[in-house]
Amino acid sequence: MNALVVGVGNDFRRDDGVGPAVAREVARHGVRATISDGDTVRLMETWEGADPVVIIDAVRRVSGVDGRWHRTTLPQRGPVASSHGFGIPEAVELAEALERLPHRLVIFAVEVTEVGFGLGLSPAVAAAVPAVTKAVLTEIGQT
Repeated sequence: MNALVVGVGNDFRRDDGVGPAVAREVARHGVRATISDGDTVRLMETWEGADPVVIIDAVRRVSGVDGRWHRTTLPQRGPVASSHGFGIPEAVELAEALERLPHRLVIFAVEVTEVGFGLGLSPAVAAAVPAVTKAVLTEIGQT
């Protein structure tokens, strides 16, 4: 197995840093993990040759609850949107078209609202990090 965990986000945009926070925690368990800004092409380059690939990203929902997280094997359509201009759905669509999609791709989306400039996760999102970390480790068979 050549598992890769990708934390998508920006530590300088408050809760948008949840992906990188989980990636750092997973790396402490000896799992290969990296941090990405979510750029579509860079994501495809990052996951090349990896399987499975697990992505953690902050998402905004109109009626969401900060810190609530979701596991999906395909990006959510509809009300879920990455906290970035472009996000995982666009990367998956392009990767599918170019036949560069990982064989197994799992996405953990953490609901957030605080994505303004600043450091540190909100209490609700910070509280979700251990549970998401555990779920990611379980997903790749590291628990």
